[in-house]
Amino acid sequence: MNFDGALFSDLSAAGLGVVIRDSSGQVVGALAERIPIPRFSATMEALACCRALNFAKELSIFDVVCKGDAEVIIRALQSREVVHPEYGHVLQDTLVLANVLRVCNFVHVKCVGNLVAHFLARRSKSSNELQVWLETIPEDIAPLVMRDSL
Repeated sequence: MNFDGALFSDLSAAGLGVVIRDSSGQVVGALAERIPIPRFSATMEALACCRALNFAKELSIFDVVCKGDAEVIIRALQSREVVHPEYGHVLQDTLVLANVLRVCNFVHVKCVGNLVAHFLARRSKSSNELQVWLETIPEDIAPLVMRDSL
């Protein structure tokens, strides 16, 4: 499962992108969602991670590897350090969700390994509505699934 966020300063909004794949790399679900802009980009990444875990739970997926390119967020979740004044509450909510799952590991990936989630987050700029795809992905993003590292 990969997550990412994107800031849209011109809209005072941010976008969240999530893609969930099975162990063979097939897309199980994906989403793009626009939210009000948070004060800090790290908060947006923390919100994207939390949304990813919620999405997995909504799809009844209880064994996940949660991958993101925001190293500060992944490190905080791995170490269970949630004391940051700006986004600690989001990290705490994320860890509560992680504890509901059977298996949940947090892994940092480079931006190049997170392209599908990144482009899904950017896609939310064009729509105020939550966009969800099950067992598929938008055609313009599909070629990236093959390139994105698992």
